[in-house]
Amino acid sequence: MKLNVGLIGKGNWGKIIEKKLNTLSNLKFVCGKKKSYLKLIKSSNIHWVFIVTPNKTHYKLVKMCLDNKVNVFCEKPLCLTTIQAKELIKIAKKNKVKLFISDLYNFYTNKFKKNESTTEVYRSKFVNGLDNEFFFRLMYHDISILYKHLNKLISFTCQIFQNNLEKKFQLVIVSSNKKRFTFFYDLKSKKKKHLINDLQIKSKKDILKEMINNVLKKRVNYYQNNQKAIFIIKFINEIKKKAKYAN
Repeated sequence: MKLNVGLIGKGNWGKIIEKKLNTLSNLKFVCGKKKSYLKLIKSSNIHWVFIVTPNKTHYKLVKMCLDNKVNVFCEKPLCLTTIQAKELIKIAKKNKVKLFISDLYNFYTNKFKKNESTTEVYRSKFVNGLDNEFFFRLMYHDISILYKHLNKLISFTCQIFQNNLEKKFQLVIVSSNKKRFTFFYDLKSKKKKHLINDLQIKSKKDILKEMINNVLKKRVNYYQNNQKAIFIIKFINEIKKKAKYAN
């Protein structure tokens, strides 16, 4: 039986999510900027709400749904601080509802070759502008892929090299035990490429559809997903705080 689902967010990514939900669920409503979200949710007998809106809006919208005992799928990041993230996860647990933060790259099946001392990430993708949400827009995915390695770091230093004109961005993280992680992003290139230690990160499957289907059918570990989301938010904020910039 298909579940009743609502979608908040009508941007480009929201439209892609909408297509998947049309095949996997009973999509009851799709809305953008609206003040009557709660009325829509209560009048449609909604099981899940998918939130695909700008990052800064996530906390308020997710909290509204959880407070009203509705399961939530939220586009990453869950919010912008660990304090807010922990609060939302606590509310979900208290109200006995599910909370899932989009983790698309967790569904890729190919495994990169791990070097004991170095890990190199390369990504080229054309991006309009280089805004202050860069870390959450792109680097979030790579931290997710490297989660099992990065969450073992006790302490680290980091340096950022950037060329705003060429829209090239490099971040070097060195851990206390001398392990090195290098992230290089070329945001001007129209040729998409995503490599980790020379392995192309790609999938022949429709992983977005697979992720959504697994979430709706409760085939995912919500606890692990939530803890991972908290870590990534914390890690990104630590990078922002510790990073030394060099041109």
